[in-house]
Amino acid sequence: MTRPKFEKDGQVRWLAIYLSVIMVTLITTLQGSALAKKGAAAPEKKVLTLQEIQDLVLARSPYIEIGQSEVMAAKSDLRQVESAYFPQLDATLVTGPAADADEPRVENGKIIDPSPGGIFDLGIFGRIDITISQPLYTFGKLSNRREAALRGVKAKQLGIDQKRAELIFRVKQLYYAMVLAEQGLGVADEAEGYFQDIRVRIENLMELGATHVDESDLYMIDAYSAQAKGFKAEAQKGRQVAYFALKSLMGMAASEDFTLAQESLPERQLDLQAQEEYVAKALEQRPEMKQLKQGIEAQKFLWEAAKSDLYPSFFFAVIASVAGAPGRDQFDTPYFTDEFNHEYAGFFAGLQWHFDFGIQQAKVDKERAEYSKLLNTKADAEKNIPIQVANVYQEVVQYATSVKAYEEAASASRKWVVVAFSNFDMGIGTAQRIFEAIEKYGQNRGSYIEALYNYNVGLAQLEYVVGTLAE
Repeated sequence: MTRPKFEKDGQVRWLAIYLSVIMVTLITTLQGSALAKKGAAAPEKKVLTLQEIQDLVLARSPYIEIGQSEVMAAKSDLRQVESAYFPQLDATLVTGPAADADEPRVENGKIIDPSPGGIFDLGIFGRIDITISQPLYTFGKLSNRREAALRGVKAKQLGIDQKRAELIFRVKQLYYAMVLAEQGLGVADEAEGYFQDIRVRIENLMELGATHVDESDLYMIDAYSAQAKGFKAEAQKGRQVAYFALKSLMGMAASEDFTLAQESLPERQLDLQAQEEYVAKALEQRPEMKQLKQGIEAQKFLWEAAKSDLYPSFFFAVIASVAGAPGRDQFDTPYFTDEFNHEYAGFFAGLQWHFDFGIQQAKVDKERAEYSKLLNTKADAEKNIPIQVANVYQEVVQYATSVKAYEEAASASRKWVVVAFSNFDMGIGTAQRIFEAIEKYGQNRGSYIEALYNYNVGLAQLEYVVGTLAE
C-alpha cells in the first residue's frame, strides 16, 4: 500500500522540478531579450564638428525665431501702409422700427398728413450706406510712412543677423572651451604618467639600496602630483559645463549624447590685416551699425510723415444709399429726402484737413527729437567701435605671441624632463630635478593650450566686432 504513494510523491516532485526549470528558462530568455532591446535602443553618440553644432544651434534657437516673428510683424506694418494707397470701402447696415406714414396731400393750400399716428402704428425699416474713398494726394502722409516701414523691415532682418553672430560667437567660445578641457585632461594624464613612472623607479632603486634616493622622494611625488590632480579636476569641470551648455543650445534631449570631432585646438596663425582696415570694416559691416542706419532713415521718414499730417489730404469718393420701410408711402421727389425710403448714388472729390491747438505740432517735435537721438547714438557708436576693435585686435596679437612663446617653452621643458630622467637613471641626477621639470612642463603645456584657446576665441571675437562672423 505504501509503494503507490511513494511513486505519486516522486512524480509530483519531478513535475515541480520540471516546471521550475521551465520558469527559470523563460525568465532568463525574457531578461536577455529585454537587455538586447535596451542595448539596441541605446542612442548612438553623435560626433559633431564646429560647423554642425553651429547649424543645429541656429536652426533650433528661439532667439532666431523671435527675430523672424519681429520681421513678420514689420512686414505686416508695411502691408498696412501699402494698402492705404488702394480704395477703402465702408458699409453701414441698420434696421429698426419706423412709424407708418401715408403720402401727404394738399387741400385748400394746406398740407394734410393722413398718417395714422397711433402708438401701435409701427413698421420696420432697413438701410444700407456705402462709401468708397480713394486718396489722391496726401502731401507725403502715405509715401513717408511706406518708406519708414520698408526700412523697419530691413532693420528687423539685420537684427536676425546680429542674433546669428551672437550665437555663433557663443558656440565657438563653448566649443573651444570643451576642446581646451579635453586637451587639459590629456596634459594632466601625461603628468600623472610621469609621476607614476618616477615612483616605480624610485621604489626599485630603494629596494636595490641606491644612495641617491630615499623615502622623502616618494613624499615629494605626492606633493607635486597634487597640482596635476587639481588641474585635472578643473579641466573635467570645464568640460562638463561646456558640454551641457552646448547641449542646451542645440536643444538636445537628456538621453542624447555627443562628442567633438576635433581633438585639439586649431593652431593656425593668420596674417592679420592692419588695425585700421578692421575698424573701417566694423563701421560698415557690423549688423548693429547697419541696423542703426536703417533705423535713422526710418525715423527721418516718420518725422517727415508727422509734418505731412499738418497739411490737407485730397480724395475722391463714391457714395450710395438704399433704404426701405414697407409701412411708409414713398415720396418720390428730388426736392425732399426720405431717410426711410430712398435709392441714390453719386461721386465727388473732397479735401480733409485736421486742425488742433498744438497737438500735431507736438508730435512733429517728438519725431524730430527721436531722429536726433538716433543720430547721437550713431555718433557715439562711431567713437566706441574703433576702441573696441583696437582692444580685441591687440589681444589677438598678444595671444599669438603667447602661443609661440609657450609652445617653445613647452618643447624645451619636455626636453628637460627627458634629460632629467636620463640623469636620474645614470645616478647623476636627483628626483627633485625630475619633479621640477615635470612641474614646469605641465605649466608651460597648460599655458600653451590656454593661450591657444584665447587666440582662437580672440579671432572669433575679432570677426564678431568687425561684423563678418555670421558670414
